[in-house]
Parts: sequence; structure tokens; C-alpha cells
Amino acid sequence: MSNRLENFIQDNRDAFDSEEPRQQVWRDLQSKVAENHRDERVFHLGFLRWTAAAAVIIMLVGMFYYVASDRGGNRVAGIDKSSTGATPDQVLNEMNPTYAKEVYHFTQLIELKQSELKQIEKDHPELYQRFVKDMNKLDSSYQALKTELPKNANRELLLEAMIQNLRLQTELLNQQLSIIKQLNQKNTKENESSSKSI
Repeated sequence: MSNRLENFIQDNRDAFDSEEPRQQVWRDLQSKVAENHRDERVFHLGFLRWTAAAAVIIMLVGMFYYVASDRGGNRVAGIDKSSTGATPDQVLNEMNPTYAKEVYHFTQLIELKQSELKQIEKDHPELYQRFVKDMNKLDSSYQALKTELPKNANRELLLEAMIQNLRLQTELLNQQLSIIKQLNQKNTKENESSSKSI
């Protein structure tokens, strides 16, 4: 059965290949692809803004909780927490080495991604400045949490907030790098199409 079909197709190949779609079909297809591409880009930028807003809200809630929990004073069970003199890193290592490793892992990952992000500074300076501004907001919240670590009675919760902040920074950097990748792909396609038209 399949041999008969193959023979029929081979015998009538010229008749099959003579038909081409109308030009309007190709134009419709190109416009739909262009619409989908524009919608996708808007979604990513909107998603980035929502993520940044969510990160800021989480940090504000964390800071509010910290301030509210610290109103009881710096003395817990007769020990003055502010007189410990320990640095945040020392407190972190003494308290839970697993948390210390996780914090170290995230900070190294963030530094790596920030160096990748730095590469777009001369090509897209305005976009780079916006990205840095978003990152600085999250980083300043992280630094505030880290500074309060030795003085806070609820260190476990504060550590979790610090790690959550580092996760948000990593996610934000991933999204920023994804946007850059899309821009580069778009520029490459535009360059290819302009070189073909020349």
C-alpha cells in the first residue's frame, strides 16, 4: 500500500509542486508572529516590574516586623544583645553553619550574575542603570537586615528574611539577564535582516 502511495507521489510530483500559497497568507503569518513577539516582550517587562514590587513589599514587611519585634528592647533573659560585639558574619557562622553556606552560595551567585550584567553597560546604559537601581534597593534591604542580625532576638527569622532577599536578588538578576538576551537576539535578527536586504 505504501509503495503505491510513494509511486503515485513520485509520478505526480510536478503537479504537487506547482501550487504556492498566496502572498496574503505570508503577510498574515508575518503580522501574527510580530504581534506575538511584541506581546511577549511587554509581558516580560511587566513581570519584571511586578517582581521588583513584590520584592520591595516583602522587604518592607520584613523591616516592619523587625522594628515591631525590637520595640521590646535589646535585653532578652537578662543578656544585653547589643553588647555582644559580634559581627553579622560571626553570628551567622555560630548560629547555623548551613545558613552561612547558603548565604555564601547566594552572594557568590549574585556577584557572578552582576558581572554578567555589567557587560551591557556601554550598549544599553539606561537599561543598565534601571537594573542597578532595582538591585540596589534589594541590596540595601539585605544590608540593613545583616546589620541588625547581632542585635536581634529572633535571629532565625531574620536569617530566613536575609536568605529570601538573596533569592529575590538572584531571581531579579536572572530576569534582567533574560531581558538582555532577548534584546541581543532581537538586535541580531535585525542585523541579519538588514544585511540580507543590502
